[in-house]
Amino acid sequence: MSAMKILAHIRTEEVPGGYQITMETDDGQVTRVFATENQVSDLADELDELLDDDEVEFTPEQKHVDEEELS
Repeated sequence: MSAMKILAHIRTEEVPGGYQITMETDDGQVTRVFATENQVSDLADELDELLDDDEVEFTPEQKHVDEEELS
């Protein structure tokens, strides 16, 4: 199994019959996949569950940046 890569960018585009999802890793590797509407919906549900399950903890630096953006 290859080493896990770090996601740098992700883009989605509606195409006939579904969606094209383009993912780019920090080393510049690009992967494009086709997904149906049901698959995208399932992915969204899974991501929602992950985000709901984990309480996000910010570093003091991240909290400071967020506060600056609000003002």
